[in-house]
Amino acid sequence: MALIVATLLAALVGVYHLFALRALDRLSGQDGTRPNRTLSVAFLGLLAIHLSEILAFAGVYAGLLSTGRFGALEGTFDGTFNDLIYFSGMSFATLGYADIDARGPIRMVGMVQSLLGFMLITWSATFLFTVWEKAFRR
Repeated sequence: MALIVATLLAALVGVYHLFALRALDRLSGQDGTRPNRTLSVAFLGLLAIHLSEILAFAGVYAGLLSTGRFGALEGTFDGTFNDLIYFSGMSFATLGYADIDARGPIRMVGMVQSLLGFMLITWSATFLFTVWEKAFRR
């Protein structure tokens, strides 16, 4: 069940990321006249997008853990939403190695989030590289 939840969430977040990048592409104004503004908007937009994705997973972790059927987070986890954000961010941006450990089915969500995080970060890096090229094209 956890793998199904994680896969559905990954699909939703992937679609969200697509539309967020498309909106950011329009917002960044890549006309070549203000490359510093273009890159700043793109960078800050990507930061906001990734943080919102991390927060979404933290919310899902909170929901799943509250049911008591998906395992637990152990280690330095004290049950706060801040710890869920931390765990989500560590899972998103790395392979999930942190001082908080997942036990039980919730591990599947962390595994999918790590894969998704890698995919989204590389997608965003490609986007930023493309924005850079367009911004400084003369």
